[in-house]
Amino acid sequence: MGEERRGVVLIVDDIPTNLEVLMQFLEGAGYEVLVATDGESALEQVEYAAPDVVLLDVMMPGIDGFETCRRLKANPASRDIPVIFMTALSDTVDKVHGFELGAEDYVTKPLQQEEVVARVTAHLTLHRQKQEIQTLRLQERLYYERLAKIKDNILSTASHDLKNPLTSILITIDGIRHYLPKEQEVVHKKLDTLQQEANRMYNLIVQLLDLARLESDIILRKQSLSLYKWLNDNIYYVHPQVDDKQIQIKTELPEQDATVYWDNERMDQVIQNLLSNAVKYTPIGGTVEVSALIQGQDVYIQVSDTGLGIPSNDIPKLFTKFYRVNTRQHMAVSGSGLGLSIVKEIVQKHGGHVWVDSEEGIGSTFGFTIPIGTETTP
Repeated sequence: MGEERRGVVLIVDDIPTNLEVLMQFLEGAGYEVLVATDGESALEQVEYAAPDVVLLDVMMPGIDGFETCRRLKANPASRDIPVIFMTALSDTVDKVHGFELGAEDYVTKPLQQEEVVARVTAHLTLHRQKQEIQTLRLQERLYYERLAKIKDNILSTASHDLKNPLTSILITIDGIRHYLPKEQEVVHKKLDTLQQEANRMYNLIVQLLDLARLESDIILRKQSLSLYKWLNDNIYYVHPQVDDKQIQIKTELPEQDATVYWDNERMDQVIQNLLSNAVKYTPIGGTVEVSALIQGQDVYIQVSDTGLGIPSNDIPKLFTKFYRVNTRQHMAVSGSGLGLSIVKEIVQKHGGHVWVDSEEGIGSTFGFTIPIGTETTP
């Protein structure tokens, strides 16, 4: 088994014996070596395959080492590659000039193996540490940008969707004060409105916080579930809504039950959201159908309704946070625009994907594909 390469070093020197000696030094220390015999070919080599360190001779025909270094440091693609000058010049002015051009170090000829390897190793280590710091800074910046977007979404929602329920609550309270001495029935109706709006605001806040958690690196708490029981329990959950609207629910399940390994609480959110939406947007006396199919190691589940349907232009945006179909009929149904975003996040966390098929005035089908999972799945 060959020795692991520690990095790539480009040697630029017009004297073959120097190249041979340096190759022996560096290859013996575990480095991969590239060579160039003049400044022009060195610049071309860097453009083609960037090395980790450049060992650059100062005195060369054509463009010399100083000009080669200047061009390397002027190019954004190569400016961060460490350059170590090799020179027989003892004049301090020349050394300072090299540093002014951006070189990181120099070694003096005649070259000593230990010194060359030590300087290359030191600057390669510093270069990699710098790259790691830059990567961490980028990750940190992306993280804070993500937090800023979440904050902006929360503030945007607070200034609109949360303000409207609060306004309704305040108006209702004024109404209670006005009617309290008079008719008891009117008071109860006002209190019902107050409770509905307060519940709406509470649910919106819960969804916002839940979505923020889902967008972070949450750990799924997977457990074994009966597919039959899981579906039937969640269908039962929406029965009060179903009964109120006299909606018929049909199910089409696999011939045999299957054991799946999911996060029960999260997947309950998925199916309950899809079922609740289907019921909300289906008129009285309509039909909602729930089907499940197992193919290989995947489960296909879909919820179909005979409801309003969705305009084709809106379909690509349905799983976007806060998006709602802006028609009079759709806006008449209460909602936050967060439910489908939560569905998408949960399904994707389980390694699945979501889809929708809809025809305006006919109905919609929302579905997802998700792996069955295994008992050892973390």
